[in-house]
Amino acid sequence: MKRIKKTFSFFYKCFVIYTLVVYALLFWFPFKGWFWGFVMMSFPVVIAGHLIILAFSLFSSRKNVLLPLLVLLLGCIFLPRTYSFRSGPEKVTSKQEKSFKVMSYNVHGFQHNSQASKDQVNRDIKEMKEWIVNTKADILCLPEYINYSNTELMDATLELKRAGYKHVAYLNQTKWNMPHSYWGMAMFSKYPIIAQKDTVFEMQNGMIQSDIKVQGNTVRLISLHLLSMTLKLNAFRQQKTLKGVARESKKTTKLIKRGFDNHALEMTVLESWIKESPYPVIVCGDFNETPYSYVYGKTRSLLKSTFEEKGRGFGFTFNKLPYFIRIDHQFYDKNKLDLVDFQTVDSVRYSDHYPLIGTYEFAKARD
Repeated sequence: MKRIKKTFSFFYKCFVIYTLVVYALLFWFPFKGWFWGFVMMSFPVVIAGHLIILAFSLFSSRKNVLLPLLVLLLGCIFLPRTYSFRSGPEKVTSKQEKSFKVMSYNVHGFQHNSQASKDQVNRDIKEMKEWIVNTKADILCLPEYINYSNTELMDATLELKRAGYKHVAYLNQTKWNMPHSYWGMAMFSKYPIIAQKDTVFEMQNGMIQSDIKVQGNTVRLISLHLLSMTLKLNAFRQQKTLKGVARESKKTTKLIKRGFDNHALEMTVLESWIKESPYPVIVCGDFNETPYSYVYGKTRSLLKSTFEEKGRGFGFTFNKLPYFIRIDHQFYDKNKLDLVDFQTVDSVRYSDHYPLIGTYEFAKARD
């Protein structure tokens, strides 16, 4: 029994050291690349492990409670990234003309390839477009945007322009703008876009930068869609043998490794765009990164996270397995902008992502 206790004590101390490495990486993010990405991504598992050990110690040997308790208390510095105790929307006291609303929403091609019945798909597409218009957001950032101008149902661009979104920026329009169709990422604005540029990382993944004239001021909107690293849990569930599970595990690991390496390079571009901006910056979109990652930490060091400032609950943004992750984010320049309100609209389930809506005003417009 003593040998078992010593062995457990040794392994737990190693686990504590590993936990401190995770904390250090998340706090200082000194390394990038797939290996360190996996280490940082393990943060929730690490916390769960210490909670289990703490609970076990409370019922078995209370003298061993101190170490897991201290480790967990130290981990509380990352609580703002994880959970917000705010319960309801902020009371907006600013005059309406002072604020502007930005919605980022991965529309997943308006689910036009859904396996639901044709009538259901058509109904969902129509309702989804209506919902987007009814949000009355001033600026829309839409990853996985698709448009077919030769069909009324899928001509979302025409419908949005009729609703007042007369200014549009597309990701690499010259490459993907085939006859009557577009697939990629789009930014729609009710305010004039006075300058824009984009960069493509791969296929429909990339960034759009638009300088938008809002109420006599200029704001720089950067909408992005980083390479997907989503775990394909349905593929795991469909496997009938250990060999099949091993094959899917290998594919998933390879995908995540590639994603971490690509994201580090993409972050270099994003950082330069942010630092070069003469205007207040808002960055939003589908990061495909959790709050425990190099890209999130690096962006957080340059701008403020809207979720951490005014989010609610866990703020999960993914509407399919594994559900309990937040990979869509909005960040803003707190020195030049005020965040009036922010919400993750998890009641809207048309896409595999939930919409994020941030309401901002320029700092000089404070009452």
